[in-house]
Amino acid sequence: MLQNKEKEKSFETVFRKYFKELHRYAYRMLEDTDIAEEVVQQVFLRLWERDWEQTIQTSLKAYLYRAVHNHSVNIIKRNKLQQQYEADQATHADTQQEMHVSDVELKKQLHIALARLPEKSRTVFEMSRFQELRYQEISDMLNIPLKTVEGHMTKALKHLRLHLVDYLNVLVLLCIDRL
Repeated sequence: MLQNKEKEKSFETVFRKYFKELHRYAYRMLEDTDIAEEVVQQVFLRLWERDWEQTIQTSLKAYLYRAVHNHSVNIIKRNKLQQQYEADQATHADTQQEMHVSDVELKKQLHIALARLPEKSRTVFEMSRFQELRYQEISDMLNIPLKTVEGHMTKALKHLRLHLVDYLNVLVLLCIDRL
């Protein structure tokens, strides 16, 4: 019991002796007094949890400065990662918003371009792309030859390529995003 009191007294002496200068050192690195105080307290807490008088092989002062330095560097790295993550999230949110706006605009332009197609070509295209029917199924349903279905699809795709050329990048981005 007496030995514990001596250890506590010794630890308190070390704490009082080095706390202020370690705090200044941490503050110079972190530029935040509260975080610097937290760092120094964490270092002393870890020191208390260990058998510190037996563990430290170098000078106590060098050990404390190195521990504060390492802990401060870890906090700086963690903060940089957090800032990078937040920046990436903001960029991702902006991209998602742009893609949503582009998606809406693309759909609008697609409907305009489809409305300009001849009725048979539009019907064949919608059955193929929106209802996901094969050419043979479309041929059977509309009672037209398979080659006529292929001709209507060729005409529709050519028409859409011409009218949606400005939206090609949006289409590519939307396709990549959905993979």
